[in-house]
Amino acid sequence: MTEPGTHSAGEGLSDEEMVETVAQQTDSASEHADVAGKDWDGDPSAAPAPTE
Repeated sequence: MTEPGTHSAGEGLSDEEMVETVAQQTDSASEHADVAGKDWDGDPSAAPAPTE
């Protein structure tokens, strides 16, 4: 049930706008910060390997 006066996260944003928003929020210390979220289609097998 949705509370009055609330909305879904990302409501009104296109997929591209949401990708850009998430990419801008990626930790800049990350090895992949410059490309995070830019072209990823959501396929887990295409994600970069975690680094330590």
